[in-house]
Amino acid sequence: MEDTQTLSPQESARQAMIAAGVSPDITVQADYFGFEETFRVMLPDGQSWIEHKSFNEGARRKYLNAANREVTVERTTGDARMKVASGDERYNLLTTAICNWNLVRAHKTTGIPEPITCSDTNIRTFLESANPRIVDIIEKDVRDKNPWLSAEVTVEGIDEQIAELQKLRDRKVAEQEGKAS
Repeated sequence: MEDTQTLSPQESARQAMIAAGVSPDITVQADYFGFEETFRVMLPDGQSWIEHKSFNEGARRKYLNAANREVTVERTTGDARMKVASGDERYNLLTTAICNWNLVRAHKTTGIPEPITCSDTNIRTFLESANPRIVDIIEKDVRDKNPWLSAEVTVEGIDEQIAELQKLRDRKVAEQEGKAS
C-alpha cells in the first residue's frame, strides 16, 4: 500500500471507505433542498461572535428584494441612472445574513453585562448602535462567503468608486495639511 501522505484527499477517502467495507462506487442522489451553511465571525474581544449564513435562494431573493434599486432612464440620451442607498443595502444584507450570536449588553441600571438573544429586533438594534468598524468586519465576511454578491459589480462601477475614494483622500490630505499649518 502507498504512503497515505502522498495520496490526494479523494484517494485517501476512497481507501478509507474500502478499508471500512463501504463501496466508494455507490452514488447517492444529492438533496438540493435545505441548503444551509453558517459561518462564525470572531469579534476583536476574542469572546463575542456573530454567525451569518451563506444565502440560499430564498435568502438571496429576500435580500435582493429589500435592496431594490430605483432606475431612471433619460429619454433624450437613453442613459440609465441607478439610485442606490448604500447604507440601506448594507443594512439589508446584514439583517438577512445574521442568524445567531454571542453578544452581551450592559444592563441599564446595574451595568452588568447580560446576554442578548439574537432576534430580528435585536439585530436591527445592534446594526443601528454598533461601532461601524465591527460591522465592517461582519460585512466583509458575509460578502466573502456569498461571492455572487460581487457578480453585479462592473469595471465601470469599480472605477467610479475609485474616483470617489480619490476625492475623499484628496479632501483628507487637504484637511491634514490645514491642521499642520
